[in-house]
Amino acid sequence: MFKLSMIVALFIFAKGITDIYRRIEKSSWMFKSILCLEMVGMLLQLLFTGGIDSPFLWCVMNPSLIAASYISAAYGCLLLLGYLLLATSFFYYISGGDYESIGTFLMDNSYFYLMLLHMAFFIHVLTDVKNKLERANTRTNETLWHIKSLYQIVEAAAQSESGNLRKIFTEFALRLTDQKMAFFWDSNANEDDERLIVHGTTGSEIEASIGFAMESRLKEFQSQDSPSLVNLFFHGEYLIMPVKSTTRFWGVLGIKMEAYSQEEGKHWFVQQLYFLSELCAIVLERHQLERIENQLIIIEEQNRIAAEMHDSVSQHMFGIVYATHSLIRQWPNIPEKQLKEQLQLILESSNIASQELRSSIYSLSSRKNGSSFWVSTVTSHLDSLSKLHTVEIRMKVTGDEHRLPVNHQKALFRIISEAAGNAIRHGYSSSIEVELILATGEAKLVVNDNGDGFDVFGRLSDPKLNGLGVSNMKFLVQSLGGTIEISSNQGMGTQILVIMPIDYYEKRN
Repeated sequence: MFKLSMIVALFIFAKGITDIYRRIEKSSWMFKSILCLEMVGMLLQLLFTGGIDSPFLWCVMNPSLIAASYISAAYGCLLLLGYLLLATSFFYYISGGDYESIGTFLMDNSYFYLMLLHMAFFIHVLTDVKNKLERANTRTNETLWHIKSLYQIVEAAAQSESGNLRKIFTEFALRLTDQKMAFFWDSNANEDDERLIVHGTTGSEIEASIGFAMESRLKEFQSQDSPSLVNLFFHGEYLIMPVKSTTRFWGVLGIKMEAYSQEEGKHWFVQQLYFLSELCAIVLERHQLERIENQLIIIEEQNRIAAEMHDSVSQHMFGIVYATHSLIRQWPNIPEKQLKEQLQLILESSNIASQELRSSIYSLSSRKNGSSFWVSTVTSHLDSLSKLHTVEIRMKVTGDEHRLPVNHQKALFRIISEAAGNAIRHGYSSSIEVELILATGEAKLVVNDNGDGFDVFGRLSDPKLNGLGVSNMKFLVQSLGGTIEISSNQGMGTQILVIMPIDYYEKRN
């Protein structure tokens, strides 16, 4: 009955102290203190159960294994050593002279001490294996996070204007380094307020100090290829990495180094900035080349149109002008019949020139020839998504789509694509409705889905849960002076409302 009572008491004690362990932070002083108290409790319970011959002797392994699992092998061995010293001294003293010396006591109970030593060695090996597995798991998670980040960056870069790319890379510098503030200083920006892009905890004084430091050390950053530390005195230290391609210096990518990260070392952050700066330079260079390519395409098309006008319309117009000039000079001496013939020829040439000019205009203008290339492109993309994922997607366009400027067309296409993709991938929607209303001076986009929905505030306020797609949509909308509103509830689907002023871009220019 006594042993049964001890088992019940130990069970209750184990349940209670396990709940306490779960609620306390594993590396806190309170956790270590409770471990010590448990070890003392294991020592005291031996007083009532037979001392060194107690059947509950091995309960001492519980705090030792917990220490090895959650703190360190050294702490677990230290607990065991303290337990051995106290137990040996105490039980030798209460033995009342049953042993000739302490050596005899140790020899008679050598099985216990050898077993504890083996268990201590086992704890050390177990902890070493656990630490290696944790490090391997950490490296695996970091690798997966980098692969995911690389995919998100490339996807966002492919769907963003060059002006948004700096914001995207600044946000990812904040995510990958897990610091509180990151910035991108753009050396090619035209205005001072657009030159510095900051994410995270900031203030006007900090931004002014960063801007001044970057301006004053511009030549130094242009000449270096490795990161450097810049001390802004009261605003802390910043790890700076130049963003350079083979042909151009784009700017500087930097993060603020927190005190704890400086103690841990900067090698990890240097690797992240190297990775981001090289990728940023490549993407910016590619956007620059695409912009030049588009300009060359436009110039080539202009030359083609000019050649076509010269070979057709211009020749007819020249003939008309020459014939009219000749007719005016010879008017008094030309018979009436011949005059009518000449005027008839001029009229026919004018009609031919007018027809060729109208044909060229209609072939160039989508408004004139009745085509809607943008709407058909968006519809085709949504149809592909619908067939690929077996999702019903309906699109409705109200108003004249030809009034949309090119920048608005590109932005709305990317927003629609991102919203539909998120509804399918994350919301598991089976039905999506896209409605675009084009009114005078304004474009309104509404995307509704019947997916799982989510907590908008909780998701968007956490950088680790908030994907880059939402941020990219916000960048696109804000760059065109519009607003975006996301409404959602668990199990109630999601609605995205975008309103863009159509004349904002022209007014800004």
